[in-house]
Amino acid sequence: MNVTAALLRFRLRRDRILVPVWVVVMAFSVLFVAAALASTYNTEALRTDVVRLAATDPTLLALRGDPDGASAGAFFIMEIGAYLGILVGFMNTFLAVRHTRADEQAGRTELVLATRASRGSMTGSTLMLAVMANVAVGLFGALAAMATGYDPYGSIVLGWALATTGLAFFAIGLLFAQIFSTSRAANGWGTAAIGLFWVIAAAGNAAGKVSSDGLHATPGAAIWFSPIGWALRTLPYTENLWWPGFLSLGLAVVLVVIAVMLQNARDTGAGLVAARLGRATASAVLGGPIGLAWRLQRGSIIGWGIGAVLGAAAIGGLGTTLNDTISRNADVSKAIEEMGTGHGTVFEVFTGVMIALIGLVVAGAAVQTAMRLRQEEAATTAETVLATGVSRLRWFVSYVVVGLVASAVILLISGVVAGLALANIDTDLVGQTIVLAIAQLPAVAVYMGVTALVFAVLPKATIPVGWTVFGFGLVLGEFGSLLNLPDWVREIAPTAHTPVPPLATADWSGTWWLIGIAIVAFVAAGAIFTRRGLVSNG
Repeated sequence: MNVTAALLRFRLRRDRILVPVWVVVMAFSVLFVAAALASTYNTEALRTDVVRLAATDPTLLALRGDPDGASAGAFFIMEIGAYLGILVGFMNTFLAVRHTRADEQAGRTELVLATRASRGSMTGSTLMLAVMANVAVGLFGALAAMATGYDPYGSIVLGWALATTGLAFFAIGLLFAQIFSTSRAANGWGTAAIGLFWVIAAAGNAAGKVSSDGLHATPGAAIWFSPIGWALRTLPYTENLWWPGFLSLGLAVVLVVIAVMLQNARDTGAGLVAARLGRATASAVLGGPIGLAWRLQRGSIIGWGIGAVLGAAAIGGLGTTLNDTISRNADVSKAIEEMGTGHGTVFEVFTGVMIALIGLVVAGAAVQTAMRLRQEEAATTAETVLATGVSRLRWFVSYVVVGLVASAVILLISGVVAGLALANIDTDLVGQTIVLAIAQLPAVAVYMGVTALVFAVLPKATIPVGWTVFGFGLVLGEFGSLLNLPDWVREIAPTAHTPVPPLATADWSGTWWLIGIAIVAFVAAGAIFTRRGLVSNG
């Protein structure tokens, strides 16, 4: 126990900045959205109109969640519940991989095992850290909701849902850390799992059966196959159910047991999926820094890409559900068409919203690629590369090129997949979907450029600041218009400047501004990095 406690203190020391940043981001997201919704939709009559309108559109049900009345708390959960599940999922999968697979890959695990510590004590201390982090997320999330005037008991249930969902995703990350031999692959597959579970929950929400008064919806069966769905079904502020949280805890226990069994059955540093034997001689691709940057990043990029493509494929099913709903009910069709006034047809609006979400997923891949610069510098492996004939600027640019090219490819594939999935509804949507997907690239470049600039100026803050910027961009991009925020606040999010359908009348001026900002950020980052000293973890 003394060894486990010492390891726990060591982990707390390492994460003294990263974990508090995640907790603050989660709590601020709850506080910000809860307060804004309470202020903007401050009457039950107004919330009732919005809920009834949302209930007519499976797309909104998929993106937000099924309604459970028009109370302030229920309205808040419908709007942000699923996104909180995504954020806590990212926090926990990264946390699990950071303290397991990444440590093994860096050689820290072997050093610790040379002492009195055992594998069990290392895993136990990591699990204790995860429990503490998720309790903090749940506690501060509940306090943030209470601070804005929401019911205390319902806020506690919300905190319970966040904490248990986080532990489920921690266990998923821990399992992937045993399966794969690199942290990049484990993080990539963890990201794909988050995307998949969100899509499953969204499908269940989209298939919801709406009550006669239009204020409640019973989700489809798919909701019960996702930890995010279980969190939503705790129904804070209305039914306040605790038992769905135990589903997440049960999943966490099962996966942790499996992960420990796999850990005890494998060699330190190895994964269940063995790394392929390397070539006797390096391929031509590895003859330069771009090839090396791709080789180091391909696992995480592929993981993010899978998540984006799965989301694109899901667009077809959601679009079909939306089409069927319109066909069955003329009143629903009229309501939805009114929503699309000034922004094209309802299917064009639907496509624009979904592609913007995919753009945010790809932005996550680009941000993580920029963070890799810091990881290589901190591990001193960058020094090995720079000791050759590769200049600092060339090394820096290689990661930028890989991040932007990979983002462009993922966006193109996602656009094609989404377009083909919608072709049975309207063939004109195919071309628009592809163009809209590619049009997300400048916004993705801004996210990556800002992270690269932080790396150049404040290298040790790269990872926490990078994810914080990404998280705030997600909240502003998805909830800015809903919360009636001032235009200047909404426009902080890069996605606010991407074109919206119909493309025939779309405003492309924002695209040029995004391109200009990205170029300035990359140039400034490159110039600053070439003039500062390398900063390792020591």
